[in-house]
Amino acid sequence: MTVEKYRYRAWLLAIFVLSGFAGLIYQSIWSHYLGLFLGHAAYAQALVLAIFMGGMAAGASWIARAGQKWRNLIRGYAIIEIIIGVFGLAFHYAFINVTEFSYDTLIPAVTSPLAINSLRWVVAAILILPQTILLGMTFPLMSGGLIRRFPGRDGSLLGGLYFTNSIGAAVGALAAVFILLPWIGLQGAMIAAALLNFVVAALAWWLAREPEPVILNVKAGVSQPEDRISRNSLLRVVLFGTALSGAASFIYEIVWIRMLSMAVGSTMHAFELMLASFIAGIAFGGLWVRNQADRTDSPLRLVGMMQIGMGVAALASLAVYANAFEWVGWLIESLAKTDGGYVLFNAGTAAISIAIMLPAAFFAGTTLPLFTIALLREGQGERAIGRVYAWNTLGSIVGVFSAIHLFIPIVGLKLTLCIAAIIDLAIGLALLRMQATNKGSLLRFGMALALSAVALMIAVRIPFDPMKLASGVFRHGKSMIDNDMKVIYYRDGKTASISVTEASDGGIQIATNGKIDAALSLRKDEAPRLDEPTMALAAALPLSMLESPKRVGVIGFGSGLTTHTLLGDSRLEKVDTIEIEEAMIQGARAFGPRVARAYEDPRSNIVIDDAKAHFAGQKEKYDLIISEPSNPWISGVGSLFSKEFYEFIPRHLNEGGLFVQWVQLYEIDEPLVGSILNAMTPAFEDYSAWLSNFSDLLIIASPKGPVPKAELHRLLKGPLAAELARLGIASQDQFSFRQIGDGRIVRGLGRLYSNRPVNSDYSPILGLNAPKTRYKSKQAEAFTSLPTHAAPMLEALNIRKPLSSSTPTTRLNHFVPEMMTRRARALAAELKGEPTEHLMQGLSTRSALDPATLLKDISASICKNSWSEIERYTVATRMREVADLTIALLPPDALQGVWIGHSWLKCKNIPEEFTRVFSLLDAVARRDYSQMELQGKLWFEKLPADQVLKGEFGPIALSNLLLGLAHQERWDDVVAAEKSFGGQVTPVGHYGLQRMLLQSIAIEYTKQKQLN
Repeated sequence: MTVEKYRYRAWLLAIFVLSGFAGLIYQSIWSHYLGLFLGHAAYAQALVLAIFMGGMAAGASWIARAGQKWRNLIRGYAIIEIIIGVFGLAFHYAFINVTEFSYDTLIPAVTSPLAINSLRWVVAAILILPQTILLGMTFPLMSGGLIRRFPGRDGSLLGGLYFTNSIGAAVGALAAVFILLPWIGLQGAMIAAALLNFVVAALAWWLAREPEPVILNVKAGVSQPEDRISRNSLLRVVLFGTALSGAASFIYEIVWIRMLSMAVGSTMHAFELMLASFIAGIAFGGLWVRNQADRTDSPLRLVGMMQIGMGVAALASLAVYANAFEWVGWLIESLAKTDGGYVLFNAGTAAISIAIMLPAAFFAGTTLPLFTIALLREGQGERAIGRVYAWNTLGSIVGVFSAIHLFIPIVGLKLTLCIAAIIDLAIGLALLRMQATNKGSLLRFGMALALSAVALMIAVRIPFDPMKLASGVFRHGKSMIDNDMKVIYYRDGKTASISVTEASDGGIQIATNGKIDAALSLRKDEAPRLDEPTMALAAALPLSMLESPKRVGVIGFGSGLTTHTLLGDSRLEKVDTIEIEEAMIQGARAFGPRVARAYEDPRSNIVIDDAKAHFAGQKEKYDLIISEPSNPWISGVGSLFSKEFYEFIPRHLNEGGLFVQWVQLYEIDEPLVGSILNAMTPAFEDYSAWLSNFSDLLIIASPKGPVPKAELHRLLKGPLAAELARLGIASQDQFSFRQIGDGRIVRGLGRLYSNRPVNSDYSPILGLNAPKTRYKSKQAEAFTSLPTHAAPMLEALNIRKPLSSSTPTTRLNHFVPEMMTRRARALAAELKGEPTEHLMQGLSTRSALDPATLLKDISASICKNSWSEIERYTVATRMREVADLTIALLPPDALQGVWIGHSWLKCKNIPEEFTRVFSLLDAVARRDYSQMELQGKLWFEKLPADQVLKGEFGPIALSNLLLGLAHQERWDDVVAAEKSFGGQVTPVGHYGLQRMLLQSIAIEYTKQKQLN
């Protein structure tokens, strides 16, 4: 081959790298798009793959026959790339218009669920089938064009094409999720892929200036081999063999991804890393076979050996996987919880994926070129390329459906992989036996048979320990669940693996792919688990606000406690609970009587489907919809926190209906929560925000009109009274105490973090960024601290009040403000010299009283002296500490003698500057907002000379001033006061957050006033 020809071929191979790169971007992005329309249920996942691969098979099959008549296949390839690019540019707009028309017109016009699903599938097929058919043509066209131009090197060319296309696809998978989606979103990624198509088309058109010299096997007088499967045994063997091999390969891919999700987590990043690892293995298999295919005297014998290698490597992957949990645990414990640590964690999980997937994928990458070579050598011509490709793709579709809907739910992940390995081993043994014509080949067959049998016997004995599978090692680094727990349920479902574990104290928890979704305590003598208030209040809060709710929709089953709680209200007529994984429903039965109504009440209707897909097909609307998705870092969950989802929900609510959103405030940061709030706020008119425990936020939203007041009396007539009392909610005071915001607060918090883009279906901020915050163990403390540090602001805005002195606190440690209230009462009693023993019950140590004890001691000493500099400093810092721990959490009557009258300090020689401090604290303790405004202004009119007092109490003075103005709704004055005095107080800590939030509310109020 001349240097010029070598470069020419290299250029054609290079552009096929770009083609594979663009093709995988399309596959990844189409999966996101169609997941939004079809949902993420098992059948939808399978259908997306079936449409994609079915189109590819159809395109390859058609071009296999039609392409024989084309004189310039590379030019034909260039034209196809241009058309794909045009479709890519138009896809986003077509998707939006077609899906909106479907939701608004087509689906409402259909009656039966089957017809609705069928309609959605047809629409999905229309959206991507034309492009996938075109994509299916590209490999046969490029292969045929190269073989025409460089005859006699079929194996090298096919292997090279398979390598270049696959390596481009592997890079495309990574680029899609790590570069394109974060940078330009789904639409931008589609446009980028389309532009690549145009570049590829231009290069291919230029390189194909001359037509191919000769079309294969059309010379006069040359007899053509039989091309009908029924009459050609070799054709039957090759096409059925490649189809079965494709089925096995896709079963491997699905099983490996499911298995690895339990070890490394079900994130978008992890999924793409796994996919890239699999495709890279295929690519290197193609690279290896390009140098071997032309040398072998029997392609079928070689492909038989490759099939044996693939089956054995797949079985061996089980042994590697058995150690994956320890490796991930080591990564979690060894790496820093930083951005750099997350990069290394991804690199480590990619290495684990490669170790598991690459060997078998390598062998898989050799089979399609070898099967094709076998037909080309028989004289089948270039049509064989498309036929083998099409049959391999059709086999892959069968593998997808059989894995998801048949094998995994029935026999589990491990045995499903073993079944796929048996398929590969059987293909390999059959091919080797067909080629066994002498003693050497018979010996080779016997050795392959023995190796297959040994590998299979070893593989089935490799344990799949549920204690590991349920560990959730990717979150905390522990590769086994605790010894005091036992697995009482484990099942590999169609979309996820569900486990239920029981602790020695009677607590039970249910997990999806190792991530705990719910936990309940079954024993009456045990305290409720941390999740219980959230699941119960998600139902109780909106029920307490609605006058006559009838129909409720719940997104996500979890433990079933939310559905159970809803059905404790006799006013309801029907509760639809939509759960995507059936195994979750079966596993949650372990919670027994705690969730019995979810299973036994005739009003309960459990639906296995994607929530958005289910709602779209409903004729009746709901009075209440409750969304309880898993954590946003899980792949696919972010679409339940998106702008488009929140625009969709109000269409399915009755007049006066409410929507409840559960937002996890752990493993996430404030800007990401802000992206959720900013996605939600345009779709609803009013909001009410509540904290149910340490870190779970419940937002009740009303599409029209204000959110009604929560009135507990509506729930106290039936079984809910006792169930709520068990959670520490027995009075209206305790109920209302959990509110942390209204519409002003929710919108204001969103504006504080508006620098982060809104989470959208087409710009999945959560799916891309939440995995990192999960790895770094972030917590949105600005939100969780609102009812403690920002309590005076919430009280000034008439959102909530402290617990009244007559309301007892419970001994449960679920809700931080209640724990802090217990401590505040004890601190106040200590300062006043009252008994504290009964108040200390439930507090961790006696040291909780230290701030008040130390303040009393120093104040007793200082009254006898001359208030030295060190004593002034000590008193000031202790006063500030105790003030922060008491004023925000106690009502005025409980602060008598503490800051109202300060009976603990009976000095006659109090310095004038300290007197001013006591005036500040007295005003806020009394909730005298006029005095708070006055004392704040006086403070800044004459700042203390003492720098300690200025630093310690300047934030309180400014807070007093701003809160006094905000309480009177003088928002213009709030902005003016911040401009005038804000520069004199450093905006740090919770006072800084309070100031920023008040400014956010005030600025928006001013804008609205100007617009009106």
